Amino acid sequence: MLYEVVLIYLLTGALAGFVSGLFGVGGAFTMAPALIIGLPIQGVAEDHVMHLSIGTALAVMATTSAYVAILRYQTGDLQMSVTYRFVPYIVIGAVGGSLIGDFLPGYVLKAVFMAFIALTIVRGIFYKGHETITAGGDLDQVRGLSLWFHGVLTGITGSLLGPGPAIVVGPYLRKRRYSMPMIAATASALAGLLGLSASVVYIYGGLNETDLPNYSFGFLYTPAFAGLAIGALIGSPGGVRISHKIRDILIHRMFISYLAIILFVMVVWGL
Repeated sequence: MLYEVVLIYLLTGALAGFVSGLFGVGGAFTMAPALIIGLPIQGVAEDHVMHLSIGTALAVMATTSAYVAILRYQTGDLQMSVTYRFVPYIVIGAVGGSLIGDFLPGYVLKAVFMAFIALTIVRGIFYKGHETITAGGDLDQVRGLSLWFHGVLTGITGSLLGPGPAIVVGPYLRKRRYSMPMIAATASALAGLLGLSASVVYIYGGLNETDLPNYSFGFLYTPAFAGLAIGALIGSPGGVRISHKIRDILIHRMFISYLAIILFVMVVWGL
């Protein structure tokens, strides 16, 4: 059984790395369901499964997203002037969201996780933007109340669920005519910061918990982290390369399909 679980983590990590490179989501949507399924198989107490899953997924997201951001910077996709504007608001939201998540029961986090995926799918289905944008966006429009609102919301949702930057910041930047590769690059950089900020809080919040599995560091399960991180670092470059070879609208449709698969898996497993 141990070998099967290790294989699940490696393959899931590779897929998470690929979608992180392609969409800029950080991969937590992919990793969390695998952890939710894999941890009970390893005998982890049900009360700790969701918190360990999210804490571990966020830590892997920090590693993977930082790597993808570097790859995106090398290809010229990462616009640091845009990224910097979101940073303080996302940190505030990430810390606040992690503190909230530490006090929520596991079943509540599961329900919120699935509801957020469903909402994102519905929004994506009714998305009306079909143009392909290749140039940079309008930096002058990335400011003010809308900037701090989307930044804080990104931090909160990302620390609770994982996908914040791509889900919240993506549509915001799309309306300001940023291309999909640029959006993915910005989302990846912010996801790295978000994952680091939130995972530190999850680790701290779990330090005094009892009945955690061996090799846990707070709400970070290090064996799963290692397997997922190795797989993700392998899969990330492929996603970045593919994103430059297909149209924007196709990337969007692939993203919605990806979310639908994640939601289906969670529903089938009765989560």
